[in-house]
Amino acid sequence: MAGGRTPTRSAEEARRLALALAAAAREMKAEEVRVLEVADLLFITDYFVIATTGTPRQTRGLAESLNQTARELGFAKGRLEGDHRSHWLLLDFGVVVVHLLTPEAREFYALDDLWAEAREVETDESAA
Repeated sequence: MAGGRTPTRSAEEARRLALALAAAAREMKAEEVRVLEVADLLFITDYFVIATTGTPRQTRGLAESLNQTARELGFAKGRLEGDHRSHWLLLDFGVVVVHLLTPEAREFYALDDLWAEAREVETDESAA
């Protein structure tokens, strides 16, 4: 079994969730949204969605919105790591992990550099 897939979640479902969460993040005004395929680099998940938010308040609101998006696609609510004051919230959906960071946190933790070997998944936004 590859990545964070469970017997009931296929690679296609994981990709669909990652792309839907990225699109929802953009709709909620997140910036620098990227989808990285990490299944070959990690055994715990298949995709990372990384997005920049303006403030911890926006970060929290976006996390709630992304949970709603996942539920609409038939996924369970993501496990949330971080609190309402955090500059970095993590939402774990199993097959997809979403990182929501303020600009300062994104620069400090440098996830884009850390996961530079991951293949970036083209989204509607990146194709434009």
